[in-house]
Amino acid sequence: MNASPETQATAIDGSAEAIAALVAHGARALTSTAKGGARRTPSLPDALPLLVGVTHDLRSPLASMLVLLERVRGGHAGPVTPQQEKLLGLIYSAALGVASLTSDALDMARGSAPDLYSGPPREFSLRAVWQSVRALVHPIAEERQLVLRWSGPASDRRIGHAGAVHRVLLNLVTNALKVTAHGSVTVSARAAGEAEVRFSVTDTGPGLPAAVRIQLHRGSAQSGAPHVHSTGLGIAMCQHTLGVLGSRLELADQPGHPGTTIEFTLVLPPSTGALP
Repeated sequence: MNASPETQATAIDGSAEAIAALVAHGARALTSTAKGGARRTPSLPDALPLLVGVTHDLRSPLASMLVLLERVRGGHAGPVTPQQEKLLGLIYSAALGVASLTSDALDMARGSAPDLYSGPPREFSLRAVWQSVRALVHPIAEERQLVLRWSGPASDRRIGHAGAVHRVLLNLVTNALKVTAHGSVTVSARAAGEAEVRFSVTDTGPGLPAAVRIQLHRGSAQSGAPHVHSTGLGIAMCQHTLGVLGSRLELADQPGHPGTTIEFTLVLPPSTGALP
């Protein structure tokens, strides 16, 4: 039975992007201040802790879903037909998107991502970070028949916060895969001076939506949860993460060339020691 006009008019957008944007919006509303500097008393005092708690608890089952889907796709539960493989790839892509958005929304509700920067900078491999990102997004690229490419600097071992690099690259590559119907997504990291690395993510898609481009031009987010557009939550989280590290996303599109290139630079001194 078709929904009535009244029901259709009040339909709720239940997409992952809309839910994550609502989480961030609610966090800002609950922590906003009234005129004169007095903190506004929310109608539900325990709403923010509950919101953060529920969002946090969603991450573990989503991670388990991704692992189980990978095992099924790999034939651990029996042979998989090509049609089943395609459908599993679509399910995996959707679950990965929700998992990423959940992590981003949780960090934005808290106003920061302390887990990414806790402790001193440590030695890590840029190639290992890329391989971890690639393992997560490979089903998306495979389902969409897109090529994933990587090129790294001669000095692969660096000192820094690997979790932050992983988070930003995962968001950018996932977004690039979403908007690219044909072609490839290329990630490159090149030395920029003695202690810096310049990252770029290039896709062959139609380009970013105008609203997301505006969001990019805003630069680093201000204190607290950054501004969120439902189609640009990943971009907002990247800007927030990079802002803590003294960097920002930059558009580096070439006029007359299709696709989008987004770049950022991080201070990641080369390491001369051996990786553990």
